[in-house]
Amino acid sequence: MDWIIVLLVYAAFIYGVYKLAKSKNRDPGGWMLASIIISPIIILVILTIMQKLPETKKRVNKRKKVSKKN
Repeated sequence: MDWIIVLLVYAAFIYGVYKLAKSKNRDPGGWMLASIIISPIIILVILTIMQKLPETKKRVNKRKKVSKKN
């Protein structure tokens, strides 16, 4: 029973890393992997210190309509 609580707390920390990385416009998957390998608490501290990245603009592809002449 104790190991279930430990796993739930560990998963909560990793979820916290995900939410914090996403709010700082960073790659959440990479930061989650780093927190699994290193330590979620250390990664949370690092992410907290880092500045927020500017948002990237999504590029919209606009196609020109090609009219067919018969």
